Amino acid sequence: MRIVNVMISRVKGGIEQAFLNYTEALKLHNHQILAVVDTHCKMLQGLQNLNPDSVLRVPFMHYNWLLVPYLYFKLKKFAPDLIIVHNKKAVPIFKAVARLLGAKIVAVSHNPKFRHIDKCDGIFTITDYQRDIFIQKGYPAERIFTIPNLIKIERKFVPQAFRQPPIIGTMGRFDPMKGFPDFIEALAKLKKRGIEFKAIIGGAPQDAYRAEYEKICEIIKQNNLENEVELIGWVQDKTEFFKNIDVFVLPSRFEPFGIVLLEAMLHGKPIVSSLAEGPAEIFAHNSDAAYLFNAGDVAAMTEQLRQAIQNPTVAVQTAQKGYELCVRNYSLEVVATKLNNALKHFASQKENK
Repeated sequence: MRIVNVMISRVKGGIEQAFLNYTEALKLHNHQILAVVDTHCKMLQGLQNLNPDSVLRVPFMHYNWLLVPYLYFKLKKFAPDLIIVHNKKAVPIFKAVARLLGAKIVAVSHNPKFRHIDKCDGIFTITDYQRDIFIQKGYPAERIFTIPNLIKIERKFVPQAFRQPPIIGTMGRFDPMKGFPDFIEALAKLKKRGIEFKAIIGGAPQDAYRAEYEKICEIIKQNNLENEVELIGWVQDKTEFFKNIDVFVLPSRFEPFGIVLLEAMLHGKPIVSSLAEGPAEIFAHNSDAAYLFNAGDVAAMTEQLRQAIQNPTVAVQTAQKGYELCVRNYSLEVVATKLNNALKHFASQKENK
């Protein structure tokens, strides 16, 4: 198929990584790809490394309906069969373009918000949890496909001994839903119990989440954790980040999926994770692949952290099960096949038209 893969974001995060992963997964099954990105896209270098058939850079900062004729003439020569959109707010513009081109349009739902995507020809959800929500809202079940986030498996599992004291790591946006204050409170409880550790938190204090960042800094001070906890800023090199920790924690109160969990599994790290929406589905039938606790339960997080860092032999076994789970369910090859099977549905519709 001839597919337009759209990402209008200017930032660099989980959704943007999923866009890159789609490009690679589509190329794996020999689809022709035209990638459409913002002129200031921060994922441009990574995209070019994946060698799509073509890249179109568009100034989405000036986002308006005048983009419809512009995009129509830019995409007409490519003659796409399908347009895949990763940003919900881009759907209305690209839906109009798709109709002019006689192409189908599919939205990738990275969260359970329904606005705009209900008008698409299909939806790719990252979890069955989201799929069920959209079915309940009345969207036809036969047009929703669960395509989980994926990761390219480029390393074998290697057991790793813990440092002394062990280093606990987490990273993400300083968004209240990420649960970093809960994480700090759990660390404070570990310290009160005389359990030694170091901890690092990766993430940049963006303006939108400045208040949460300052709140985290204050909680660290209140609990006298300045010597134990380090805020390391934006993580440029994730391989280096995982190399420098012994246990990874995802303390989220809300998490649609959690690509970072796959990254931690790939790097062979034992995981302590909340059972927020995405993680709950990832570990639904694999509870032995991570140390799990109910979202927002600081006492339970503390206990799972204690078990992980005080029994490293079991922690390494848990990490290996996590790695095997990642390979089994979320590798590039496995998810690319699911995506390709979903695309066959839209190809058959076009042929029968």
